[in-house]
Amino acid sequence: MDQLISDEDYDNLPEDDEKCFVEFENRIHSKMNIILDDDQRSSSFFQSIKSQYMASVYSVAVECGITALPSPPVFYENTDFYSFYSRFELAVQGEVARIRVRGRRSRNSDSVLLIGNTKTIIQHHISRLRHVINESDLPISRKQALNNKLDELTTEIEKPRLSFGKTMAVLSCVVVGLSTVTANVATTASEGHAAITNIMRLIGLDKQSEDEATSRLAPPQKSLPAPSSKTVSVPQTKVHQGDTTPSDPDDEIPF
Repeated sequence: MDQLISDEDYDNLPEDDEKCFVEFENRIHSKMNIILDDDQRSSSFFQSIKSQYMASVYSVAVECGITALPSPPVFYENTDFYSFYSRFELAVQGEVARIRVRGRRSRNSDSVLLIGNTKTIIQHHISRLRHVINESDLPISRKQALNNKLDELTTEIEKPRLSFGKTMAVLSCVVVGLSTVTANVATTASEGHAAITNIMRLIGLDKQSEDEATSRLAPPQKSLPAPSSKTVSVPQTKVHQGDTTPSDPDDEIPF
C-alpha cells in the first residue's frame, strides 16, 4: 500500500499544540494533493490515500487537544466514504481557520506595522550598512553573506507587518559580522553599529505607538454594579409604655 505519511512529516513541528496541528495538516494535505494529481489511479487508491489522511490528521488532532473532528470509521461503500470525507475535510478547514484567526493576536504582539516614513529611514540605514560591509576588510564570501542578510531585512520591511524575530536574527548576524573587522576599519564598523541601533530604535517607537493606539481603541471595561441601597430591617421588640425593658412575650398570651 502506498504510504502518505513519512517520518520527515513529523520533524520540526511547532511546540504549540494548535500550531502543530495546523502545520501537520498542511504538510499532509499538500502531499495528498500531489499524489492524487494522477487521474489514472483507481478509486481504491484514492480511497486508501484519503483514509490515511483522515486517520493521521484525526490522531494528531486528538493528541493536540482538538476534539471537533469526527472520528473516521471503516467504510465499505464508496458513497458512504466520500460523503464522510467531505464532512471531515470541512471540519478540518473550520478548525484551521479558527486557529489561524485566533493566532492573529499573538502574531500582532510579535510584529509591528511600520509607517511609511519609518520604512524610508530604515532603508537609508540599510544602505549605510551595505557601505560599511563593502568597505570593510571582511572576506568577499562574508561580505556577500551579510549583504544577503540585508536583502532579507529589506524584504521583511516591505511586508504588511514586520516580524521582530526575523528582524533581530538578521541584525544579530550583521553585528557579529562587523565585530570581526580589524582595528584600521573600526571607525567604519562603529558606523554600522550606530545604524543597527537606529533601526532597532525606529522599530521600537512604531511598536510603542501601535500599542498605545490599540489601548485607546479598546472597549472600556464594564464597571461593577453599585451597591444596593436597601437597608436591612431589624425586628422591633415591643416595649410597654413607661417601661424601658422589653416585655416578656409570655405576658401577651391570655390564659
